[in-house]
Amino acid sequence: MRTPFKLLFIVLLLSNFNAFAQKTTIWIVNHAETNDKTGELSDTGQLRANDLAKALKHEHIEIIYVTGSRVSTGTANPLAVKEKILPRVYKDSVEKFADIIKKNLTGKNILIIAGNNTILPLIAAFGASSPFDSLDEGDYDQLFSITIKSSGDVDFAVRYYGKKHHVNAIPQSYILDNFSPGLPGR
Repeated sequence: MRTPFKLLFIVLLLSNFNAFAQKTTIWIVNHAETNDKTGELSDTGQLRANDLAKALKHEHIEIIYVTGSRVSTGTANPLAVKEKILPRVYKDSVEKFADIIKKNLTGKNILIIAGNNTILPLIAAFGASSPFDSLDEGDYDQLFSITIKSSGDVDFAVRYYGKKHHVNAIPQSYILDNFSPGLPGR
């Protein structure tokens, strides 16, 4: 009679192990290029939005957050349509927004389309350190990735995607410190 209970205990323990090993991955990007006259994505911005969908096609994005602006929503649109995700609008402070994600979305893969002025505060609120001191309105091609492990440890990465368009280049010291031959996207 004890053997079935032992077996049940082991099965339950192993099934819950995966819950303990969950990691949350958050990608953050600046909205794509804007047509200043219309406030919509420019043709270049539309290409960048499509490039973002291609860059994240194997990342199993489950949730997309946008600022609510037309360019933020337009940047998310190609991926949202492909993955059948309705983007959510975030309006909370950066710290509150990050806390909501950390507490309620453990184990999820999340994309945040932000403005250049909120990207670095978001990165910090998730517990990561960015190699940038500041970002510019023209920094459109950087894709930031933050992975929060179940242990609480945080991994950070940044890479380019799409057509080159940035004012602030990824610092050479960051590239050298994080060089991993053979890893895609690095």
